[in-house]
Amino acid sequence: MSGFEFYMPTKIVFEQGAIRKVAKEGKVLGKKGLIVTDGPLLKTGILDPIFKDFKAEGMDYVLWSEIVPNPRDVDIECGAKFAAEEKIDYIVAVGGGSAIDTAKAIGAIKENGGKCNDWYEGNLKKKITPLICVPTTCGTGSEVTHESIVNNTVTMVKDCIWGPEVSAAVAILDPDVLVNLPKKILASTGIDALTHAVEAYVCKAANPFTDALAIYAIRLIGESLTEAVENSSNEAYVKMMAASCMAGAAFGNSDVASVHSIAEALGGYYDIPHGVANAMMLPEVSRLSIPGAPQKYADVARALGVHTEGMTTQQAAMAGVDYMEMLCRRLNIPKFSELDVVDPKDFERLATTAAEASETEDNPVLFDKQDFIDIFTRLYKK
Repeated sequence: MSGFEFYMPTKIVFEQGAIRKVAKEGKVLGKKGLIVTDGPLLKTGILDPIFKDFKAEGMDYVLWSEIVPNPRDVDIECGAKFAAEEKIDYIVAVGGGSAIDTAKAIGAIKENGGKCNDWYEGNLKKKITPLICVPTTCGTGSEVTHESIVNNTVTMVKDCIWGPEVSAAVAILDPDVLVNLPKKILASTGIDALTHAVEAYVCKAANPFTDALAIYAIRLIGESLTEAVENSSNEAYVKMMAASCMAGAAFGNSDVASVHSIAEALGGYYDIPHGVANAMMLPEVSRLSIPGAPQKYADVARALGVHTEGMTTQQAAMAGVDYMEMLCRRLNIPKFSELDVVDPKDFERLATTAAEASETEDNPVLFDKQDFIDIFTRLYKK
């Protein structure tokens, strides 16, 4: 066993109805909060219990809802200016990965000054503004990672503000928030969580602690994702919310791999939602990565509930990937070829971005630029 580090400073509160504990946690962090969310989520009423509790407790807060999928540096910098002007003490992020990553980056700039571009090297001087995360999907895991993914509007590439300073203070995990989540989003974010868990488990940076979290997350997703999407099962919502967080803790302390290299290239250039991009690429990249970690991919298959009795390790690994592909079809994940924004003329640029991504180095099989071009070309024709 080689040496490794595992960092987990975030307090996790997991309970049905836990959204009612946001105000209590906020009181501990300061007098005035900034609530960061997106406009469409705000209209659903999901934040109403938070607003009600803040009012009942006489707590001061302001709202920032200028959030878009694949958060952009310019929007984050506007949010940071607003936070500084309002002299807020802490931040509450309510939403998916975009809201949470935006809140982290706002907190980073508020405490450290400058712009997003100044902090992409893991060089923050101060911890971000104390942050409470309330994920409303079952895919991000960002509530327990130590990074914020930012769309660089100059290069059209996703950059990252990262380091232990980027960790949230508290994660409030309430499975009840998934009840009204559109099935399409529930499906894509669920496969996003599966991607996090699978890549955390098979990547070269994995360690025994992350392996334990990742493989159990895969098992929970195998038991509950279709049940959550197709039957709106409360028990399945509980399992998916737990799995998403476990997968985040796993990849936050190991790494992801080439599925993410592609997804971030697609998100940066085409603005494709991250969960959808991951879901589209998971089976194909996994199939090509089996030679680098056949036993681990076989473990993934068994954790997903695939019957592998009598199979060789290679056969079991392949059966697991086939199952993931079937799962994506069953959940109506769009195909790469079905996206109107995709243009084959962009494949070389996208492949260059993916090949240069840091996650690519930790993929079980090292892909080069031509490998990524081949993946895009093959999936475009399917």
